[in-house]
Amino acid sequence: MHCPKCSSDDLKVLDTRAGKIASTRRRRECQGCGYRFSTIEEILREDLVVVKRDGRRESFDRTKLATGLRRAIAKRPIDAEQINGLLSQTLRQIESEFDSEVPSRAIADAIMLRLKNVDGVAWLRYASFYEDFMGISQFVEELVNLGGNKKGDKNGG
Repeated sequence: MHCPKCSSDDLKVLDTRAGKIASTRRRRECQGCGYRFSTIEEILREDLVVVKRDGRRESFDRTKLATGLRRAIAKRPIDAEQINGLLSQTLRQIESEFDSEVPSRAIADAIMLRLKNVDGVAWLRYASFYEDFMGISQFVEELVNLGGNKKGDKNGG
């Protein structure tokens, strides 16, 4: 591990706590520049393979999943802790339901289910890629359905 500010690998752990969702949170300090930052550690399965729609197989990449999620939540009032929690919950579900091969659709469905409860606009952005809306009318129908979900404006945007 390297300091995100100066890239030094001379780090000191100041505090260790159990994270919210099967993770360990550590507060670290760089001995080189004094910068303090937090890290979250989780156990990753090395053998998990994603089966794509076209049948291709590739190693599961949490970073790729997080990048797609970040695009969906861009400029939305969602904090990093919520997204990390959503990713962790999704991964635990996927790992408990599947052995070594996971259909990409199962991952997308698990993310969308949780994202819809966090932010409707972010869900629609994410879903627009994975749902293969057949046209504008289907997309508009989802927008209308989303508009009817305004419970305290949490999902309404």
